Amino acid sequence: RGWTHGRLSLEMVLWPPNVLFVPGHEIPMFMRSSIAAATTVHDVAFKILPEVYEPAAVRRQDIAVCRAIGRAKTLFVPSNATKHDLVYAYHVDGKRIVVTPLAPTLPVAEVDVEEVLRRYQVGDGQYIFAMSRLEKKKNTLLLVRAFAALKRKLGHAHPLTLVLGGPFGFGERDIRRAITEEQIEGEVRLPGYLNDADASVLLRHARCFAWPSRAEGFGIPILEAMAHGTPVIASNIPSSIEVAGDAARLVSQHDISAFTRGLETLVHDSALCERYRQAGFVRVQAFSWDRCATETWKALRALIR
Repeated sequence: RGWTHGRLSLEMVLWPPNVLFVPGHEIPMFMRSSIAAATTVHDVAFKILPEVYEPAAVRRQDIAVCRAIGRAKTLFVPSNATKHDLVYAYHVDGKRIVVTPLAPTLPVAEVDVEEVLRRYQVGDGQYIFAMSRLEKKKNTLLLVRAFAALKRKLGHAHPLTLVLGGPFGFGERDIRRAITEEQIEGEVRLPGYLNDADASVLLRHARCFAWPSRAEGFGIPILEAMAHGTPVIASNIPSSIEVAGDAARLVSQHDISAFTRGLETLVHDSALCERYRQAGFVRVQAFSWDRCATETWKALRALIR
């Protein structure tokens, strides 16, 4: 933030461009009025569900979005769901908003699969995989409770494990407490940050990928799972519905029992998993970075004209 509002502001005053595009940060505080600014608002979940964020983060992001709305001529968003939220929460004219859907970014890694699975102490197809910050917004606590309920039904002798890839965020204490209360410490893996190669292997060899998030602007991990041939179970929030279509199992982000039943179905029903796998391969073809770049470039050129 210091660099943006200090050094970048100076650049915008002394050597102003025709167009400034800020794809994932804040618009500088000072800039000449002749500059046509464009920025990306990835989501406004903090405005829709402030309780899943730290209060300071809500205030900071609200200020940044208000500045973006007040200064940018064009606002890029990754989904129609985010466009709807932006119009609803900030009363933005929809004509200023350009939807540019994103695409998967995680490459399929060619590494020693057995070594990676052994390192994370999981069996091929015998674990549920989630990859995100472990926090309230991502609904990690619900996934932990749903997995624990499933293990009680399967019996703790069943080899199924849960891999929660990613660093902890807001709500860490509740998540760790739930793992202890449910007595599943030995069946939950907490590897922290994952490099691309390990993430690719864990994604490709999971029984399913779980995305129970309470609010998202898009949902790239859903597409990454589909690109890796992994069945997806996700919360039925608007962005997940938009991204996944009918190629994933969508359940309520509030219902632990429904998520448990969804996980159980994917664990037992191989035919259904294969249908989701094939549907995912088709679905992911609808999203590409070429399309995203083309639509972005077209909107930026329009600002000059």
